[in-house]
Amino acid sequence: MLLLNKNLLRMAKGLWGWMILICVLKIIVLVGGTEFASVIASFLGTLTDLDMNFFTAKEAVVWALLYALMMFGGELLIGEAEYRCTAKAREKLRTSIFSKVLELDVGHIEKIGPTSAITSCVDGVESMQMYFSKYLPSLFYCLFAPFYLFFRLRSVSISIAGFLLAASVIILPLNNIFRQYTERLKKRYWSDMEDLTGYYLESVRGLVTLKLFNQDDKRADTLSKKAYRFCQSIMAMMKVNFLSFLMSDGIIYLSIFISTWMAVSQYHQGILSLSDTLMILMMSFTFFGSVRSLMSATHSALAGVAASARVEEIMMIDASKKEADMQTMVQPYQGFEVKDAVFSYGSDKTILDHVSLKIPQGKTIALVGRSGSGKSTIAHLLMHFDDLEEGKILLNGQDICAYSTEKLRQEIIMVPQNVGLFSGTIASNLRIADENCSDERLWEALEEVRLKEKVESFENGLYSTVGDAGARLSGGERQKIGIARALLSGAPYIIFDEATSSVDIESENEIWDCLHQLSKTKTLIIISHRLSTIKNADCIYVLEHGRVIESGRHEELMKEQKLYHALVLEQQILENQIEEGTDYERN
Repeated sequence: MLLLNKNLLRMAKGLWGWMILICVLKIIVLVGGTEFASVIASFLGTLTDLDMNFFTAKEAVVWALLYALMMFGGELLIGEAEYRCTAKAREKLRTSIFSKVLELDVGHIEKIGPTSAITSCVDGVESMQMYFSKYLPSLFYCLFAPFYLFFRLRSVSISIAGFLLAASVIILPLNNIFRQYTERLKKRYWSDMEDLTGYYLESVRGLVTLKLFNQDDKRADTLSKKAYRFCQSIMAMMKVNFLSFLMSDGIIYLSIFISTWMAVSQYHQGILSLSDTLMILMMSFTFFGSVRSLMSATHSALAGVAASARVEEIMMIDASKKEADMQTMVQPYQGFEVKDAVFSYGSDKTILDHVSLKIPQGKTIALVGRSGSGKSTIAHLLMHFDDLEEGKILLNGQDICAYSTEKLRQEIIMVPQNVGLFSGTIASNLRIADENCSDERLWEALEEVRLKEKVESFENGLYSTVGDAGARLSGGERQKIGIARALLSGAPYIIFDEATSSVDIESENEIWDCLHQLSKTKTLIIISHRLSTIKNADCIYVLEHGRVIESGRHEELMKEQKLYHALVLEQQILENQIEEGTDYERN
């Protein structure tokens, strides 16, 4: 029954004081209970004694009352200590998990996924705290209590004391048979819960899409099946727990019956006095109290052990990055240099294969290519979300590994395909870039991205709420706020990773007009599926299968009639077809 999990023990730092206190209080209650039983047994056993008098009876009652108060106070303090330990464990675990998630960059966070983060921080912590507040104190207490009771009763009847000790000890290994099976069920439980939670969250986020395509009923059926599977996992654990308690309680009550029969037999034979017999009868059930407490805590702790495995995976993610020393350059290149970069995700195929390119300061650079060619990967590497396997990325002549995350974010910022907004006001979302930014500067940024007039039309202006994840704003408005946020950061380099792919034509044209103005004061790295919008870029890099196969201005690349030329023609044909279809609908 020893459930000593190294992951959880490592997380117990700062909780040992509370756990030891709980164990000590349990022992105090045990001692109080034992002495209370001794006083009551002695009192009842001498009721017929002719020497019994008022003062003797009064003394027995007073001592019984004191021991009862001792137990009562101990139980109250145990409850308070368990509450404090639970609160401390919840706070510590959730802070540790959340702090770890905040340390991770985009690449690691995408691997974890929101479902695992949610279940680990909420349900996982609820299960793990039981290990600290219930299981470990019960384990320490169980190692002490049966032996204390044995030495307390051996002077009364060593045979009965020895039998009760043996019975209490043998229950633990027998119950271990069920524990091994329960551990497997707990893993299935957590897997099913993560599956159900993830599917439910995904369904809620995509509810509009499901309604549009009349797939909500089908989704609900699948959700019901997953919920039923999760329910089956719970029922399977409850069944095993019931069988475990049935066997354990059967042994306990059988042992109590045998010890009672032995005590009565010895009393009948004159070996035991009435007081000793009553003492044994009262203490028999107490002998198994620590075992029952440990068994109950074990079933709760198993869920914590299963949850800790997933939490440990998150905590053990290496968030460190390669470091390099700052070196003084005589005439450093002003801008980014990607030199012979090689990168892949794990053991999968190589994403970047010896890529080299330059991004001069003050210029507009475009990255184009078919899906999966490595464009967004380059953007992530420029932001230092991941480390290169080979090669270097230099900024103003220095390896970006030599820059701290804070320093690098002051130099380069990204506007992703889907800008993340948080529940709150427009102002609070903009101030993520600079929390000390004045309202006047916020209005200036909104004007630069062609959003000032729209925000002014809102009832509360800058302090209008955006809704859940920006639900009250259009896709174009969310993207413009993302661009405004990038401007407020003050970073001289801005990456636009498909920043207009999810907006309407009117908003897209406004955004590109904004980018044209930004190109006069900022260095822009643009990844776009609309090749017609990057014609004016100072340099266009064309990628295919993780390699740069062409580079130059639009006119130069069109003359070469290679991949870029083919991509432009394909898009022109597609745009013409869409335009013809639109004209046909209008007619």
